[in-house]
Amino acid sequence: MKRMTIILLLICAIPCMAQSPGAAPYLANIPKYNEASSFEDVKYKDLDWNKFYKLDIANQLVDPVNYDFDALNAAMFFAVNKYRDSKGSPPLKFEPRLRDAASIHSYEMVKKNFFDHINTTDPKIKGPDIRMELCGYKGQRLSENIARNFADRGRPLTYIQLADKTIKDLSKSSEHNKHLLDPGLDKMGCAVIFESESTSVGVIYFRLTQDFGKDW
Repeated sequence: MKRMTIILLLICAIPCMAQSPGAAPYLANIPKYNEASSFEDVKYKDLDWNKFYKLDIANQLVDPVNYDFDALNAAMFFAVNKYRDSKGSPPLKFEPRLRDAASIHSYEMVKKNFFDHINTTDPKIKGPDIRMELCGYKGQRLSENIARNFADRGRPLTYIQLADKTIKDLSKSSEHNKHLLDPGLDKMGCAVIFESESTSVGVIYFRLTQDFGKDW
């Protein structure tokens, strides 16, 4: 697995690998990233979106205060491939280094309460390209989507229902939609971090980062 012991704007632009030394301290500070999960990275290899949507974990209800980080990230990933399939675009392949870069940015946006592609508080993780390179990924094309969406605790959704809703909302933006369907991008990693408190109407917001790439 990826573990170690020790949401609407847009920017244009394998096998599991060891974490980049530069990224490791950032990833170690993300509690959800370091939790045990029922969905190991290796499972991506043998699944397409149809198979994922039939898994038990994919059809469980999302509890925003106690959710499976890796399973929800996988749901967001496969929801994109489901959408691409419906529009005739080839499926994306999971890239753990892009997932790591997305994890760092989603966590930073929640922790420091901002919503932007640019992190002005830390030059080492300032922009999408810098974060992806920090995590060990260099591609000939790089793109990033971010979104802020919510889960309603009074009307809970399953992992795939929440993912489908989020991707549908993203697709309503022509710029986001262009990247979601871009046949020239072939890798993706994404990460969802929920905010800590529910609103007065019982919803809890989350920040989603989707990092896309194409290898050299």
